[in-house]
Parts: sequence; structure tokens; C-alpha cells
Amino acid sequence: MAGAAGIGNPAGMVAVMDAGNPRIISGQVRNEIISGGVFVFGSTATGVVSSGPNSFVNSDLLFTRDASGAQFNGICVQTTSVSGNIAVATDGFFLLEVNGNHVGGVPLDCDGFNSVGPLGSVATNLAATRKIGRAVTDGASGGYALVQITP
Repeated sequence: MAGAAGIGNPAGMVAVMDAGNPRIISGQVRNEIISGGVFVFGSTATGVVSSGPNSFVNSDLLFTRDASGAQFNGICVQTTSVSGNIAVATDGFFLLEVNGNHVGGVPLDCDGFNSVGPLGSVATNLAATRKIGRAVTDGASGGYALVQITP
């Protein structure tokens, strides 16, 4: 049983640990509200950054919700305002909703409904683009598991 689009863990982003070095990037939301705990991906036009950091600003990075498959950059840290600022966790250990059964240690992907499932048996190149992390604990559909995200 997958979660609803735009929701994910009803408790929001639940970080259990970050291995002592949280990785969070910032940007802006693309014309919507994104709830904390929702999977996000970068959604910008081409040519928004140049070859040097002198013209780079956080608003160059736009994010949208309900990442799936190969489109995953991280997890929204806290609920945003419409077109507001966003903080995106790109590495760490999180309690995430599960869609499909898996055992600890297996690679996981995201399904577009803010839950994770086993990557399964797919072609090697496709699997490499869809993996968002690995299960730390076993998980069953409709429940939660501890997942290390490593996009």
C-alpha cells in the first residue's frame, strides 16, 4: 500500500542519524507547497547556472515533489510555503514508508508516492539510475523501515 502523493511519512522527515555530517542543500520550491518528508527532485530549465560560482544563487535550484525512479535528489526537511525556500536532505538515515517487502541491506528505489520498495531484478544500467539508497532494517508494505539514502 503506497502513500498518497505529496505526503510520505505523516510525521514529516524523520532523521534517525546522519553519521555526524548532515548533507543538506537549499533551493526554492516550484509553485507548490512541499511537505516535510516528501521525496523531491531538481526541476529547472537548462542554462540556469554558469561556469563560475560568482553568479550562482540558491534560487537557481528549483525543486518539485513526488520524486520517482531516476528522478530523486533527496527528502524535503520541513514543510515549505508556495514557491518558498526549501532544505533538502541528500544523505542520512530516515524512517520511510515501505511499498513492497524487503530485507535489510537491499538496494531500494522510490515509487512516486513517497515510499520505498525493493529495486528488484532490472537491467544493470536501469538499476543504477533508480537506486536511492539501501534498507537498514527489514520492511513490509504499509509499514516503515530505516533507510540510508545515498542518491
